[in-house]
Amino acid sequence: MVGIESIKITKGGYWKYMENIIDFSNMRQVINKYGGADTKKTIIYNEKYYLLKFPNNAKQNKDISYSNNIFSEYLGCHIFNSVGILAQNTILGIYKQDNGMIKNVCACEDFTGNGWRLVEFQNLKNSFPETPSSSNGKTTALNEILDVIENHTDIKDNELLKQHFWNIFIIDGLIGNYDRHNGNWGILVNDEEQKMKMAPIYDCGSCLYSQLTDEQMEEILKSDTEINNRVYNRPTSTITENDKRINYYDFIYSLKNKDCNEALKRMIKCIDMKKIEKEIDDMPIISDVRKDFYKVLLNRRYEVILKKSYDKLNNI
Repeated sequence: MVGIESIKITKGGYWKYMENIIDFSNMRQVINKYGGADTKKTIIYNEKYYLLKFPNNAKQNKDISYSNNIFSEYLGCHIFNSVGILAQNTILGIYKQDNGMIKNVCACEDFTGNGWRLVEFQNLKNSFPETPSSSNGKTTALNEILDVIENHTDIKDNELLKQHFWNIFIIDGLIGNYDRHNGNWGILVNDEEQKMKMAPIYDCGSCLYSQLTDEQMEEILKSDTEINNRVYNRPTSTITENDKRINYYDFIYSLKNKDCNEALKRMIKCIDMKKIEKEIDDMPIISDVRKDFYKVLLNRRYEVILKKSYDKLNNI
């Protein structure tokens, strides 16, 4: 089955679909330099550091042992790049384990170095004097996030960071990211040159319904009700308002936040669904069912969450 999380090597060798896939098994490995809870290794590929991500346990779906987060990681970053928001370079491949199992993996290029270091937003929030004592860097209340973005004196261009935040929010709404927390976006800082710039987008493994199997996707595609449920109702953003996770459709379509509206106007001009469909068609490893699912859901989310909201905004 194409797209499963691991495959046993048989006496005859690799499955045919793997013939042109990069095998990261024999790449030089170094001590893991990345944090987080995911299973990962650090390798050197083409003389660059890469974080090699493996499939996560599927905590939200009892019908699958491992999630398909690596496919979401790969495609999510490619979609951000396609709309002009810089994201890390991601490559799908395989990794042969000592027990003979082959894991599908996603290699994520390191974007730090040459004097630049990553400062996650949660670190900015922790260092903001006005952060409520009852809160911390990890809490994702929208009003607290915006307060830090607009007023933190260590940020060299507060307006640029605010625009960047809302641009990310709009594209996360398109791809259905349910876990853009304060620890997986941020800025790059060069201490010696006293410069700051937006960090490339990374950690997109929680978008594009990564917990679903191919079989479940196939069933969903048979039902317009099920498709709409995954457009209007879920997933929700990890960002909260009034202690409730934000529903992407409700929030964007309400047009209640002017900065979000401006981001909608900026980003919808950059979204080319045909280009995104080509990114999907060009993906290795995954099944035709998964490709069809991605295209159907992304097009529906674009039309309902973004285009419908944009049209409403223009008619005001």
